[in-house]
Amino acid sequence: MTTRRLPDWLRQLLEFSATHRYYPLVVALIAFTSTATFAFPFVIVLIPAVLLAPRRWLLLGLITGIASGIGGGVLVEVFQFMGRELVLARFPQVTGSEHWLMVSGWLHDYGLFALAIVAASPIPQTPTVFLYSLAEPSTLGAMLAIGLGKTVKYVFLAWLTARYPARFIAYR
Repeated sequence: MTTRRLPDWLRQLLEFSATHRYYPLVVALIAFTSTATFAFPFVIVLIPAVLLAPRRWLLLGLITGIASGIGGGVLVEVFQFMGRELVLARFPQVTGSEHWLMVSGWLHDYGLFALAIVAASPIPQTPTVFLYSLAEPSTLGAMLAIGLGKTVKYVFLAWLTARYPARFIAYR
């Protein structure tokens, strides 16, 4: 298994801003961007962010969860705007996976609750948000579900990182 490393420019940004009072907002902006663009998993940023400011673990977990919820709402809107055909043409590997079928069933049966569970889990969220956006989605509902799931996940992960930093040093 390959591990993702934090890009140098992002590491420098975190280190530079860690002592400033706006640090949680910087990390939240990264969380928003990561979720809205699905460019990289935000966890590779959260762990070093908490390691740099362990006393702010709760604030970092809360604010990044909320920012990810807003980013998820933006992603729903983007998928609606782009349309099903364009997204499927651009990401053909999404529809053939076991994950697609499993999450399809969950979303059909449980709706926003399933979206919140996927957001809180290690399951990739982007295909789920795409599936959700194919129906008549509620962007506000998606923001709340993703925000709730991500907040639970990020607060827990931030607490673990602050409580047991030696286990997470390798991510830095």
